[in-house]
Amino acid sequence: MLAALKAGGAALVRRLATRVRLARCRAPSRAFGIDLHVGSRPRLWAPERIEIGDHSYLGHEVCIETNCRIGRHVLIANRVAMVGRRDHDFRTLGVPVRFGHWVGSVKVPSPHRSEGVVIDDDVWIGFGAIVLSGVRIGRGAIVAAGSVVRADVAPYTVVAGNPAVPVGARFKSTDEIERHETLMQQGTFMSSERGFDHFIVRPGPK
Repeated sequence: MLAALKAGGAALVRRLATRVRLARCRAPSRAFGIDLHVGSRPRLWAPERIEIGDHSYLGHEVCIETNCRIGRHVLIANRVAMVGRRDHDFRTLGVPVRFGHWVGSVKVPSPHRSEGVVIDDDVWIGFGAIVLSGVRIGRGAIVAAGSVVRADVAPYTVVAGNPAVPVGARFKSTDEIERHETLMQQGTFMSSERGFDHFIVRPGPK
């Protein structure tokens, strides 16, 4: 009984911690779904908007420093970074890069202010990966740990390396992809701050 109470209390603390971390998000426009988890010490900033869909997970020390739209059922591992590739102007003659125009400037808006990252549903981004603005990671894709993603990733593709390139496919055929999506759409999925063994994982009827 005491163990169950302690586990419930710890889960409540983790849920509250996620709410506090999302409340500290520094973006003019924000939209957050249900059943989210945000790990410790995140950096959530954008010049315009950050959006995170239902049932997604952000690990410890995730850094978002660009506009970002994250879909549903997304798994983002620890120390993943999403950053702007044109945040600082370094081409103006006579101006040190430290003083170059910054994408977050309100006084002099950057032409790159609206650039960002789009991560579609059911994506996994591995530990320490870096995703640059202007990139879209397609539905169901996998990004290997330590990768640097500089170009769009096709749906259900596995990419790795710097720069990240395709190294495989998540499923063997388009038939498997279609079955996977059908089962997901008809299923019920819910995480628990008590741990994976308390998740609700019910794919749709086969």
